[in-house]
This record gives sequence, C-alpha cells and structure tokens, in this order.
Amino acid sequence: MPPARGKGRPSLRQGLDKEIYQIVRKLIDESPGNPLSVSDVSTWIKSSNSSLARKPRKLLEDSIERVLEVIKEDEDSGDEEMGPIEGNFGDPEQEPSAANSMNMALRGDLAKQSAVSDAVVKKRDKERQPDGQPPKKKKRVDRTEEINSAPPTHIRLEDVGGVDNVKQQLKDMLVLPLLCPSEYESRKIPIPRGILLHGPPGCGKTVISRAFAAKLGVPFIEILGPSIVSGMSGESEKQVREHFEEARKQAPCLIFIDEIDVIAPKRDTSQSQMEKRIVAQLLISMDSLAMEANEGKPVIVLAATNRPDSLDPALRRGGRFDTEINMGVPNEKMRELILKAQTRETVLSDDVDFAQIAKMTGGFVGADLRDLVGKAGTWSMDRFREALEAQAAETEAAMDVDEGENAQECSEVDKSITRLIHRVKRTDLPRPSGHENTAITMKAFLEVLPHIQPSSKREGFATIPDTTWEDIGALGDIRKELKAAVVEPIKNPERYKAVGITAPTGVLLWGPPGCGKTLLAKAVAAESKANFISVKGPELLNKYVGESERAVRQVFMRARSSVPCVIFFDELDALVPRRNDALSEASARVVNMLLTELDGLSDREGIYVIAATNRPDMIDDAMLRPGRLETLLYVGLPAANERVEIMAALLRKTPIDVRLAEYASVCEGFSGADLSSLIRKAGQTALERESGTVTVEDFAKAKENVTPSVSDLKRYENLRKKLGRG
Repeated sequence: MPPARGKGRPSLRQGLDKEIYQIVRKLIDESPGNPLSVSDVSTWIKSSNSSLARKPRKLLEDSIERVLEVIKEDEDSGDEEMGPIEGNFGDPEQEPSAANSMNMALRGDLAKQSAVSDAVVKKRDKERQPDGQPPKKKKRVDRTEEINSAPPTHIRLEDVGGVDNVKQQLKDMLVLPLLCPSEYESRKIPIPRGILLHGPPGCGKTVISRAFAAKLGVPFIEILGPSIVSGMSGESEKQVREHFEEARKQAPCLIFIDEIDVIAPKRDTSQSQMEKRIVAQLLISMDSLAMEANEGKPVIVLAATNRPDSLDPALRRGGRFDTEINMGVPNEKMRELILKAQTRETVLSDDVDFAQIAKMTGGFVGADLRDLVGKAGTWSMDRFREALEAQAAETEAAMDVDEGENAQECSEVDKSITRLIHRVKRTDLPRPSGHENTAITMKAFLEVLPHIQPSSKREGFATIPDTTWEDIGALGDIRKELKAAVVEPIKNPERYKAVGITAPTGVLLWGPPGCGKTLLAKAVAAESKANFISVKGPELLNKYVGESERAVRQVFMRARSSVPCVIFFDELDALVPRRNDALSEASARVVNMLLTELDGLSDREGIYVIAATNRPDMIDDAMLRPGRLETLLYVGLPAANERVEIMAALLRKTPIDVRLAEYASVCEGFSGADLSSLIRKAGQTALERESGTVTVEDFAKAKENVTPSVSDLKRYENLRKKLGRG
C-alpha cells in the first residue's frame, strides 16, 4: 500500500532537514547579512560534507529549499530562532551547575531542531495536493535582463574625426527620419530601414554609431552579435525578437547590431540549423519595422561588419539594409583630422606637428592612431618616472633604507622601487627638471611610432610603401609616364575633370628581369600618397573551384576600402595567360574574373592598376586593350649614365663612398639587380682581405664573379617592335 511506503519517507526527510538546518544556521552565523541561495548551500555541502554530498541532488536541493523558506518566514514574522529554549527547568532562583547548563543547552538545541522539523513537515503537508500527492514544482520564471535603451553618454560626435563623408550620409539617413517622421508620413515616403557600415577593423564603425546615438538622444538598443547566440534551441531567435519588440515600443528608436556577420551568415553555406533560424528571425524582425505597422513611429537599424560579403544576400536587399556605407582606411588628410579629434582634451606640446605625424602613419586606421596617442602618453610617463628616480638617487633622504632591511641583500630592482616610493611620498620636493608640465611632446610620438604596426597591414589591407624616387636611379622617361598615368590623377583629379577626360585605367611595366619594375610601382604609390596592395600572380591561384576567383574579388574589395589605392600585380603572365584550347577551365575563369573587375562593371573610382611581367607575349590579348592595361611601358636595361645613377642610389644606403658609383659605367649589360649583387660581392671581397673599406679594386674583383642576368636582349627588342607601344 502507498501509505506504508510513505511512513519511512517522512522520517528520512525529517532527519535530512535537521542536518540541513544546522548547516544553514552555521553559514548564516558566519556571514550575517548575506542572503543564501540553494546553490550556495549545495556548493558548500559538496565541498565540506561528504556524507550529505552522496545524497541524491534533487532530494538535497528540495530539503535546502524548504529549510530556507522556513527560516525566511520565521525572520519575517519576528520569531527568534524558532522559539529558543534556554534557562533553568527547576527553581528559577537556583544557579545551574556547569554540567546542568550543558544539558539544558543540548535540550534547547534538540527542541529547536524538533520545532524546525515540525514546521517543515507542516509546511510540506500544507502544500500537498488534495489527493495527497506531493506539490507540483513551480516553473522557473524566465527573468531576462531588462534591455537597456539609454543612449551612450561617454562619447561625443565631435570626438570622431576624419569621417565627415560618413557623418554626412548618416545625417541624411538618421536625423529627419528619427526626429521628424511626420514629414515622411505626410509625403508618403518610406523612411530608411537599415544602414550597413563595413570596412577594415578599427576604422570607427562602432564608435560613430554610438556617437550618433548620443547626439540624437533617442532610445538606443545595442545587439552584440556573439552575445545573443545561445546553445538553447529557440533562445537566440527569442532574444532577437525581444530586442526588436522593445525597440518598437520605445520608437522612435535606433538599433545597433555589432558584428552582424556572426548572426546572419549566408544560409546556403551555413552548416547549423540555428544560424539559419536566426537569419530568418532577423529578416522577419526587419520587415516588421515598417512605420505603418508601428503607428507611424520609426525604428532604424544600424549594423557593422568587417565582412560584408559573408552576410546573407536577403539582408542586403531593398527594404532591409538598403544603404551601405564603406568606411575605408583613412588617407593623410583624414589621419590628421582623426589625430586632432583624439587629442582634443590631451595636453600637447607646441612642437607637435599633426601633418608630419599623418604623413608618417600610412595605413593607420582610427584605432591605430588612438593607440599611438596612448603609447606616446605612456612614453612621456616613463620618462617622468625615470626623472623621479634620478632625483631620488640624488636626495640623501630617499637613499635611506627602511629599518629592518639589509641594504646589501637587496637587489638593484628592490632599491629602485624603494627610492621611487620614497620620492613619490615626498610631496614637498619640486618636480624634476624638464618635467614641469604634463604636455606630450613631438619626440614622444616619434619614439613610439616605429613600434606600432598598423592593423591594416596585419589584416592584409593596403599600406603606403616607403620607397621614394630617390631610391630609383635613372628611368626618367618611365617616371614621367607613370606620373601622368597614376600620380597626377590621384593628386589633382580636378584637372582631369576640367578637361573632361578620365585617367588611364592601368599600366603594364614589361621588360627584362631585375630592371626595377617593382620598385617603380612602390615609388609611384609613395609619391602619390596612395595605399598600395602588392599581389604576386601565382599566390592567388588555388586548386579548389571558385577560390581563385574569390581571391581576385577580395583584392579589389580591399582596394575599395583603401581608396585611393594602387594594386600591383607582379608576374601577371602567371595569372592571366593567353586563353586557348590548351588552357584549363579554372585558369580561364580567373582570367575572366580579372577582366570583369578591370572592365568598369564594378566601381573602380580611385583604384589604379599597375602590372609587371617579363613575358608580355604570354598575356591574354584582352588584358592589353584600351580601358584595361592600356599604357605599356618598356623598362629595359640601363645605359652607362643610368647605371651610374642606379648604383649611386644603391650606395646611399651603405657606408661605401658614393663616388665609387662611377665604376658602374664599365659594367655593360648589368641590370639594377646585377649592380646590387655587385655591391654585395665587393663588400665580401673587402671582408676577405680584412678591410673595413670598399675600394675600386674590390669592385673590379667582384665583377669577375658577377654575370649579367639578362642574356636574350634580342627577344625583348623583337617584342618591343611587335607590341608597338612603350
């Protein structure tokens, strides 16, 4: 019979409740004022009471919950420890003995425990269902954190510099739609639904979104992509739905989704059903933001990503994220404005030249420039600390060692720490000489700049090379052509617009190996202050179908994020060979991909292409037509006077006497690479004779071991006649 089974059950649970009650009272006494939870008591039992830890977890947690509820009810009702039983049990005037006192205390504790057990049993019986079954366990209420919709207060729009074009676009898309939606409604014009900010990491997508929300002062709901991805089925979609519902309640409202590519990848390549459900929920939520469905109250969604191509295409159609803003790598003028904005409240010395710093920070994005300012400040603080230590070493009081310390046993670091602490505590001493103010000097920026690697270089985006025209000797005619084809359109685009022509779209440098084609391309980018992406032809090729074409697309996508930009394709013949029946289908697709990128179907404004090859006859004819690589420049072997200029340029970077460059006039058939090899061999010859000075005799001896690398000049001359250009 069931009742027989229930007779033993209460006694077991009463005994368990007694033990739990003692533990809970002990924990409350040890940390009064700190509320205990079931998990706190359970954790303590598992770590400190092995006998109770072996009990079934469900049984243990139910008992803890009952005891905590009884204790809470007793505290609320004002009872003191469930009717303590203390004092004498005989004559009240009789003094108890020590043994008698102990017995009475034990009897009091037993009475307390019995009262607790009775109260717990009564409470459990009271909660039983009418048919005598145990009470149903209450479902846990899902207490989701309240969604914060307060606009940011720690950032100002004025602190974001160098992105006036982005600010202008956001002004057009946000101010009137959010603050004056009635104008749109009266004209029956739909307000913008979604704006997608994309670009390389650190260029300010998140910062400008938060700054605009702070300036507008409207409710701002932020969704951090990774934070809403949950392992529970349906939980991620629920969070997306709740955030959008809260935005509709508080409209006009601005939603910002950071790293949206995490929660909205392409569904056709996604392996997870959860990712597909999140994308579908996001699409439905975006469509529900129409003003007609929300009583004319606007909600606009801002999103940021570094990988726009990985987003599901359904999100990028009209009516969802129909406006895309590219925040690229800042140019020199933008970097200067960013530095000024980031140091608005920083004390700077009068010698700080923002224009010079901007010129030296090619490829830096906003995050890199903030890092530069922070490290310059840290460098100044390190110099101040060193000055304090030097001043402390000169002060006899600071040299005293604390009592009880053995000065000879202390290391130099310990002594240095002691001196610095003594000096810092001496507030009566004057500041060290040269550190009277806290301004950051130009020297601080110049000292830390070489140690900062721009994030765009780490991520594979474009940077500005440090090669100049001075590093290239001779090639005057080629330089003039390149200036007209690339440098002038970048520096003075208005001159071309005034005449009504566009700049040449591409330049092909061809000729024997080692004549400076790659150096010319770098110098052009440095001269025009344009970003530079160097692509070795073979590195884009991949054995997997579609990967090579994707690599070509990615090169041009990165170039669009770094406008103005020069893309340099080295060894172009490996990438775009002549298409014929013998060419594989994969190679033909790569050629077609590059042709379409160069053809102007995609946005190519501000992107200039320079290619180099030793075999122009192997390149597909379609690449050399006007509109693609239309300017062909032959970079041949230097003449005698040009060899002298090249060698002089090479010797400027060495301690060798520049006048020895005259020896290059007798090096017939030598290219620039051969002359560089000649200098190395001459240096090795000087080292072999144990001399630190290179002489003409060393060059003469080295020339015997250097063979000109270009042997088939006749083939290049025939190609020059055949191509008829350059």
